[in-house]
Amino acid sequence: MTPRGIARLIDAGAARLFGSANPGLDADTLFRGVSGLSRASVLSGRDETVPPDVEARYEAAIIRRERQEPIQYILGSAAFWRDEFLVNNSVLIPRPETEILVEAVAARLRGVEAPLILDVGTGSGCIALSLLRESPDARVIAVDVSEPALTVARQNAERLGLESRTEFRTSDWLEALRVTESFEAIVSNPPYVARADKAGLPPDVREFEPSLALFADAEDVLSSYRAILDGLEGRLKPGGLLAFEVGLGQAERVADLIVKTGLAQLEILNDLASIPRVVLARRP
Repeated sequence: MTPRGIARLIDAGAARLFGSANPGLDADTLFRGVSGLSRASVLSGRDETVPPDVEARYEAAIIRRERQEPIQYILGSAAFWRDEFLVNNSVLIPRPETEILVEAVAARLRGVEAPLILDVGTGSGCIALSLLRESPDARVIAVDVSEPALTVARQNAERLGLESRTEFRTSDWLEALRVTESFEAIVSNPPYVARADKAGLPPDVREFEPSLALFADAEDVLSSYRAILDGLEGRLKPGGLLAFEVGLGQAERVADLIVKTGLAQLEILNDLASIPRVVLARRP
């Protein structure tokens, strides 16, 4: 392998990523990720020779991206809220619209003393741990049916120094909760994509992100919400908050399900694309 300068190496990588929506950005991001260099260092050192070990790592990353694997999985992390979270193909890649959920819950818990939060289907732990960052005396119980996902979440808690305020449990929805446990807030970004829509998803989502975390029951696209609501009785303290992320066109239908449980003060919040994305309600 003949050593090449940074700019030439990135340009060569971009030329191979013609199937990407933004090959130049992908190639640059992958190079910075494997080299550890900042954007400023890459720009100022465009003619500098790339060490062979860095070039080898970059080549491996480009090969994976050519197969349309998400960049976050290739580099092993994703930015969310205020932190960088470890991710692999056991967990969904955190997305900007989920930050709407974190922002809404954090704002409504402000001033609540030592809130106990339940995160259902925690995945990477990005929601639970971001809420702990916003509420220094909060505690979280985070549940997921996937042991590999919980391993990633625990690693993120340790990296962020939040493990002492977080308890992770293997649970199919709320079944692992104790009878006496109730919460100031219950949050969830559950599986809500219809299986019939799988073919229309981008390849990097369809082929690489975990189906268990993406897709609702084949017969009922709102099955995840029904499962959580079915186990909700007694789980919210008086005035407690329920917060769901929802899929495109689902907000009103999920709101109707929530109303039937007796919760009140219903709110629907849009994401930055003006899509109804978060449904909130409180126990009276």
